[in-house]
Amino acid sequence: MNIIVYFLRQLKKQTFDLNYFARHQLIFNEVFMKFERIRMKINYLNDLLIYNKTQKMIYDYQTSNMASCVIDILFSKIDSTSNEREKLLDEIRSYRKQLGSKNVIGKSLTVVNGEIVQFVVNDRSHPQSAEIYAELNRLTIKLLEDGYIFDPRWISRKLRKDETIISVLCSHSEKLALALNLIQKPSPSFIQITNNLRLCGDCHEFMKRVAKLRQCEIVIRDANRIHRFKTNGECSCKDHF
Repeated sequence: MNIIVYFLRQLKKQTFDLNYFARHQLIFNEVFMKFERIRMKINYLNDLLIYNKTQKMIYDYQTSNMASCVIDILFSKIDSTSNEREKLLDEIRSYRKQLGSKNVIGKSLTVVNGEIVQFVVNDRSHPQSAEIYAELNRLTIKLLEDGYIFDPRWISRKLRKDETIISVLCSHSEKLALALNLIQKPSPSFIQITNNLRLCGDCHEFMKRVAKLRQCEIVIRDANRIHRFKTNGECSCKDHF
């Protein structure tokens, strides 16, 4: 009889323990679900904030740089000898006026002998200007011999009577900064240039070939990224610039 009473008491205790555990499990699940709902709301608000900020940044960029974007995209699609080229240029100039945007002057900075030197397009203000253009001429001859073709798609205006495709492209500020470094003695094994605009496609290919030709590593920081032109003729951007 005592044994039966003992077992009945143990069974009742276990039933109580199971009910106790079940109630606490339900409370835990309810708290967990509330926490999950709060976490989801926080993530949603955070994503919404990031989305709104990103959307504003994209809108601001497109508003202020749309004309430049149009040039970069469309010029890569249209041949320089096409009859549509001048029509396209006129449309872009008209669009620039509508936006009220102004042409940004390209500038390149480099350090030579501890001095910061700045170049703009077709710059001839440097004391060694004659040597700089002579060096560019030597590079041009060598690259042409190796099969390089200057890309006229990166010229966004009409050529004047005294200009050629090569003369215009070789007057880009980053090429002038490069040539100044190359005429120094001893010849540098590393050159660093900073440009305030996006590196054009012709300058990009030019830098790759010169880095290999002169076995000199060239690093250019432009408005988009850092380009490291290696002595094997490759760029760190893998041509995604």
